[in-house]
This record gives sequence, structure tokens and C-alpha cells, in this order.
Amino acid sequence: MKASLKDELIKAKKGKYAVPAFNFDNLEMMKGIIEAAEEEKSPVILMVTESAAKYMGLDYVFSFALTAAKNATVPVVLHWDHGFDIELIKKAVDAGFSSVMLDSSLKPFDENIKETLEVVNYARNKGVDVESEIGHVGGKEDDRNSASNGYTNVNEALEFEKQTKIDALAIAIGTSHGLFKGEIKLQFELLDELNKKIKTPLVLHGSSQVPLDDLKKAISLGITKINIGTDLKIACAEGIKKWFNDNPNGYDARKYGRNAVDFVKIEAKKKIIAFGSNNRA
Repeated sequence: MKASLKDELIKAKKGKYAVPAFNFDNLEMMKGIIEAAEEEKSPVILMVTESAAKYMGLDYVFSFALTAAKNATVPVVLHWDHGFDIELIKKAVDAGFSSVMLDSSLKPFDENIKETLEVVNYARNKGVDVESEIGHVGGKEDDRNSASNGYTNVNEALEFEKQTKIDALAIAIGTSHGLFKGEIKLQFELLDELNKKIKTPLVLHGSSQVPLDDLKKAISLGITKINIGTDLKIACAEGIKKWFNDNPNGYDARKYGRNAVDFVKIEAKKKIIAFGSNNRA
């Protein structure tokens, strides 16, 4: 069933767990995510980025995602992740997504607010929730490489929340998109301060490869949504590679595809259980 981002994150905040937010790049990844959520009885956020949507085709993505949410036995939030193109974000709103994210975090603070308000005003009229980012999580996101521009500033986050009235706020506390190239060191004291001062549900991006114990601690300090993309990409690829290693003369896409689904499902279940969202549907 299609669900509201805001509603699910409010439940997570009260229940002290985080809703897993998984990116999908193909049908196999989407199926693995939904099957994992259903088997663990977990709400889930099914996300797609601009480049993944362009690769699959917007119409295909909208059709697949809406069908997945409609047929699922657990709450499914359909989320447009890391939108840079406001016109594409509006298309996701019009298509029936539950929520959208605008990423203007590399732009000047005032411009970030201005663009976020444009999206909020458009989305709210159609009952769609909005996520935005203050402080920039660096790394490779949606085929774009960028360096972090520092951790989230508490005062800026408060002002951003006040002016935009968004439904979810992504913060920068030391995670990175894609594969980490250095030591992972989350700023838990900053997170604790943000959680005490910000009422809007807090989101952690770039969480693949972060130790599960660190993610559990982040949840205990107020994180309600955790984004995972790279770990599922790796799982999908490993599932296909293993099938061909075991079947070097094989060619049936249904069979190596099924192996990819199963590997994605295993990885997604690990996150669901670690985040405490299992049996919360």
C-alpha cells in the first residue's frame, strides 16, 4: 500500500526506529526491496534517483513503482531521491509519488531555501511530502561527484526548517555517498544537538558501508530515515556474478535475475533488522 513519508517518519520517531530507504536501479533491485520488506513486515521507502529513472525510462519507473506500492502488503513510500531538476521533481509529484527530495545543498543558503519553497508549494498542493538537505553529503551521488561542504550548521538548520516547513531534513554528519575512501567517523554530538533542536524528522544519506552499530547509535539519537543505495547495487551485481560463476554457459535472464533479487533481499533484510523497522508495518 502506498504510504506517506511524513506519517511513517513520525511513527519511526515515536517508536525509536528508522525506516529503511532503498534505491533501485532496475526491476530486480525493486523486487528484492519489496520482498524483503514484506517478509520482515517492515515499512519501506522505495527510492529512485534522476539518473536511474532516466536509464529505466520515466514512464516505466512511474508504472513499476506505483504498481509495487499498490500490491505490497506493507506501507511503501514512493520517493524521488536527490532531485536536482525541479521540472523532473514536479513530474514525480504529478505521477503520484508519496514524496520528493530537492538537493540544492551545494547552492548558497538563500537559494537553497528559495528552490525548496518552490518545490514545497507545488508538492503540498497535491498532498506530496518534501525532503531537502542542509549541509552537503559529499561523494558520488546520482553520477555526480562532489566534496562535502562541511557538517550541517545547527543555526542554519533551524532557520531552514522555520522558512521551508519541510517534512524531512537530510543532514551532513560525516557520511558519504558511494564507496567511502577514508575513515567513517560520524559526528554523534552534532546529531544529538540537531535532534534536540529540530522538530522535523532527520534523515541520514550516504549510509552504505557505515557499520551497523554506528547506524543504530544514530537512530537512538533521532535519525528516522536511512538511505541505502550502494550496498544494494553491490548485492545485485554479486548475485549475477555468482550465478554466472556457477553456470558459465547459462543465459536465462530469468534465472540470473532471480539470483540478483535474492542477493538484494538478503542485504535489505540486514538493514531492516538493524534499523528496527521489522514487525512495524
